[in-house]
Amino acid sequence: MFVVRFALLSAFFYALNVSMIPLIYAFEVSAFLFLFIRFATTFCTSLLATKSLFSYKKIKHQRLGFWVLILSFLFGIQSWLYVEAVKYMTVGLASVVLFTYPLITYLIVSIKNKRSLDMTTILMFFIAIIGIAAISQSEQGFYTMAIGIVLALFSALSYSLILIFTPKMSKLKNWEIVKYTTLIPAIVFLYLFLNQMGYYWPQKEALALSLVSGVFFAIGMMFYHISIKKYGPVRTANIGYTEPLLVLIFGFIAYLDAITIIQGIGIILVAAASITIEKRQLT
Repeated sequence: MFVVRFALLSAFFYALNVSMIPLIYAFEVSAFLFLFIRFATTFCTSLLATKSLFSYKKIKHQRLGFWVLILSFLFGIQSWLYVEAVKYMTVGLASVVLFTYPLITYLIVSIKNKRSLDMTTILMFFIAIIGIAAISQSEQGFYTMAIGIVLALFSALSYSLILIFTPKMSKLKNWEIVKYTTLIPAIVFLYLFLNQMGYYWPQKEALALSLVSGVFFAIGMMFYHISIKKYGPVRTANIGYTEPLLVLIFGFIAYLDAITIIQGIGIILVAAASITIEKRQLT
C-alpha cells in the first residue's frame, strides 16, 4: 500500500471533492457557481505547478488551439453532467456509473480502429448493462434514477473522449494541459451563473464549502500526476477504482445513503466489468 500511496491519495481527495456535492447543494448553491469555483481553483493551482502564466502564443505556435477548445468543452460538459446527475441519484451510485468510462473508451477505440470485439469484451458489456439495470432499482423511482444514470453515462462518454483526445496535446506536459483546458470552462460557468435567472449570491458557508471542494479536486489532480510519473498509467488507473468505493463509504457516513442488496450486486458487476476492460486496454 505504501508503494502506491500517491495513487491512493489522489483517489481519496477526488472522492472527498465529489462527496461534498450534496452538502453544497443543501445550501442551494448554483451548479454553475460551484463548477466555476472548481475550475478556477484548478486553473490557479496549475499556474503554481507550471510556474508560468497562460500563453496564447505557445498555443498558436504549437497549433493546439483547436484541441484546447475541444478538451475545454469536454471537461466542462463532463463535470456539469456529473453534478446534474447527483440531483437525481446518490453521489456514490453516480460515481459508480461514471466509472464505466473504460468500457466506453474501449468501444470507441475498437470502432475507430475497426477492431472486432472478442467474447470476453462482449460479455463485460452485458455484465455492465445488467449492473446498471440493478443500480436503477431504487425507492426514488425508476424514472428519477433513469435520468441520473443517463446523465452519468453521458458524463462517462465525455470523459472517454477526453482520454482519447488528450494525446493530441502530447507536446505539452500534464499540468500545462490542465492549465490550458480549465480557464475557458471557468469563464463560461461564471458567465452562466451571472446570467442565470433568479440567481442569488449564496451564504459565506456555501462559498467556503465550494472552495474547499475545489481545493480537494486540485490536490487530487496533483497526486494523480505524481502517481502517473512514479508508477505509470496502469497501476494508477487500477488504484483509481478505489474512488467510487470511497464515495460510497463517504455517502453512507455523511448522508446515510442506503444501498439495497440488488444495487450492491449491480455495483459489483459494473466494477468487475470496468476493471476487466481497463486491464485489457492498458496491457
